[in-house]
Parts: sequence; structure tokens; C-alpha cells
Amino acid sequence: MLNNFPPSHAGGSIEIMGTVLVAGCEIVLQEQWNPYAVLRAIKRFKLQLIGGVPTMYAIMLSLPDLNNFNTSSLLISIISGEKVSMDLLTGMRDKICPNILNAYGSTESGPEVTFTDIGDPLEELAKGYIGKLLPDQEMKIVDENNNEVPIGEIGEMLFKGTLTIPGYYEMPEENKTTFTEDGWCRSGDLGYITEDGRIYIKGRIKFIIRVGSYTVLPSEVEDVIVKHPKVAMVAAVGIPDKIYNEIVWVAVVPESGQEVVESEIIEICKKELANFKVPKKVVFKKELPITHLAKVDRPTLQKQLIEEFEL
Repeated sequence: MLNNFPPSHAGGSIEIMGTVLVAGCEIVLQEQWNPYAVLRAIKRFKLQLIGGVPTMYAIMLSLPDLNNFNTSSLLISIISGEKVSMDLLTGMRDKICPNILNAYGSTESGPEVTFTDIGDPLEELAKGYIGKLLPDQEMKIVDENNNEVPIGEIGEMLFKGTLTIPGYYEMPEENKTTFTEDGWCRSGDLGYITEDGRIYIKGRIKFIIRVGSYTVLPSEVEDVIVKHPKVAMVAAVGIPDKIYNEIVWVAVVPESGQEVVESEIIEICKKELANFKVPKKVVFKKELPITHLAKVDRPTLQKQLIEEFEL
């Protein structure tokens, strides 16, 4: 089995390493993910199983010389992290591995809490099918008032199980919005479940930004930028991206009479944040949209940016 996820990633530290320890199989460790290194490892070690997030597979499929690499030893490829397109799935099936398993999880709820089965139609996976719950995992789907909804009705998916974390370290405000008092983890994802326990994901409702399979809390980025003496307000939002699903953009309101440039903002972020959390674009605004509760209206801001830049 191949592991090239960083130790900070739940997929690498818990899911892959845990599988290896339980199954007693060999593991190939790579210092970092690189599409060519993965393809060479598949050939050299005749790997039978690989895992990754959609971003990784999309990059592999974009390689002009992918057909020069022999991946015939692969029996299963696992994909997880976000909703998957039919184009990506068929590309994986035809050029990387014939058998694809889709899974769902997060650092908060557990690295994987659902799995599909070999042979499940790719058309279903493209519709958002993420499989059935794994043992010792619980799920409920609720409406905006936290009432459980009937089978087949769309609502927010909440999870609880042996791998669910108790909360974020010293982040009380985020804990209030992400975890319930009785231990349920709010996924921020909309979905539904069928009578036979099949779970489908339909979209996102919370402000967490998913860059590839990584979680970015807007406050993490904002707390760094707002320390800049020329910045009055800042808001980070996720912007759709073909490769990473979402990327981080920030809207900045400078202090009155002050001028600040994008490179200054990017530079301070690079010094304090992991690369995937560094904003890909900084947009300067005179003001930010505000809700009636005097909080930044993130959905409106996100919509404004998408329309302004015709994304």
C-alpha cells in the first residue's frame, strides 16, 4: 500500500497507517505526493491498492504521458474528499484502475465513515453516492432547526462514532458551530439516505473551505491577515476550482487612508500558514456585505466574487 499523505492528514495518519497495522501488509512511504512518483511506485512495487483525493487523480489524468505507465497491477483505487464527476470516474476506470471505491469522511467526523462497494455503478457515484455507514458509525440528517428529516429528504448530515473528534483545540466559537452538546459532528454537507442505508451527498452549507481534501477554517486565514496594520476587515471564502474543488480567496477592506497590495497579504500568509491555506487571490473592497447580526455575509460575498470575476 502507498502512503504519501502528510502526518497532519487524517487519511495518511489514521486511515492508511491504520489499515496497514490491522492488515499486516507492506507499505511504501513517500515524503510527498507527486504524480510521477506514484506511477513509478505502482510499477516498481506492483501495488494493488492506492488511495487519493479527486485532485490527485485529476492531476494524474492530466499528464500527457500517462499511457506510458503500467498500472495493470492495481486492483482497487479509493477516492475520497469531495463530490466526484463522471468524467473523473471514467478517466480513472479507463486509464488507472478498473475498480473504484468512493468514501466519505473528514478530520472531524472520522477519516472515513462510509464506503461504496466494488461494482457499484459509476453513474451512482457521480450522483453523489458515498456508500453505507461503516461499523460503529452513526449518522442522522437534520433540517435547519436540527429536527431529523424523513428517509429520502435532504438535510445536513451529522456524524458520531469512535473516530469523531471531541472538538477543535482552544477554538470555542468554531466548536459551537461544528459540534453538538451530545457529540454529533456537523459535516456542513447536504445529503440524504435511502431506505436501504445508501447515502448520497448533494452539496455544502457551511463556511469551511475544502481545498482538495484539506479543511480550511476561514478564521485561520483571517486571523493572520487582520494583524496587518493596514487591514481593517477581511473575509475568506471558498471559490470553485476545477482541480481542487475549492481554493481560498480573501476580500480585504484597508484601513481608511491606507493602501495595501496583494503581495503583502500573500507574503504574511506564506509565513504563517500551510500552503493550501494561503489565498490564491486577494480582492480589495470598500466594504463587505453584512448580515442583520452584524456578521460578514459570506454566501453573499462568495456570490459577488464569482459574478464579478465571471467564474
